[in-house]
Amino acid sequence: MIKIDRDKFPPDDKYINGTNRGRQKWRVKESEIISAYKADSSAFSQGNYTFPQHPSYTLWKKELIKCQGKKCCYCEKPINKGAIEHYRPKNAWKQSGGSQLNRPGYYWLAYRWSNLLLSCNECNSSGNKGNLFPVSGVRASTLKCDLKLEIDSLINPYDENPANYISFYKWNIISLHPKGRATIDILNLDTRSDLASIREDRFQLYKNALMISKLPLNNGFIKNDIIIENKIKIKKIKRDKHFSGMLQSNISQGLI
Repeated sequence: MIKIDRDKFPPDDKYINGTNRGRQKWRVKESEIISAYKADSSAFSQGNYTFPQHPSYTLWKKELIKCQGKKCCYCEKPINKGAIEHYRPKNAWKQSGGSQLNRPGYYWLAYRWSNLLLSCNECNSSGNKGNLFPVSGVRASTLKCDLKLEIDSLINPYDENPANYISFYKWNIISLHPKGRATIDILNLDTRSDLASIREDRFQLYKNALMISKLPLNNGFIKNDIIIENKIKIKKIKRDKHFSGMLQSNISQGLI
């Protein structure tokens, strides 16, 4: 994981015609959801309410890709499409992996920019994060609750710097911090087969590039343009590239 920077305000997307002309689409939809909850909260509590797709889904997804790159916000592996994921689950929540689903979820945050991230299908699956969102302290149950009173166990890479909680030894993710350890366990970042080999490959590719970049020019074995290319490649790790958090962690520890 790596800290992801983005504007606190969502991309502008207003209605240009009709009764909602000039209003932000997400605000209109959020008001509809809140009104629906007030009219029939049982539909939310019983899991019968179907949330419409975010009215600005395509535009907002493009902005999320622009901010974090074509990689998962949690595990950092490359993704072709990915999906907008709710940090606080909108339908229902679970306190632990083996516990029951609790409803309603954070329905009032379903369309909030601050609650949306771009993740891979594996991280967002029911076997990993899914509806799992453990907190200590007071859990918010309505829009009137103060989210700041929640002590969430999962690192939010938009609000926090994951480097404060987790680190890497080569391609192995580790943490002695309770929140870091909880995040690793929630997302199974240290056991998933879809991560182990590609993290190792990325580590080795960077290490090889580093070795080539240190070779002297005109050495008679490696062409100068290849050496220069690798010097440029390792000079600065772009934050939007996959597994950049892993590489930065190893560099800061002097492991590569």
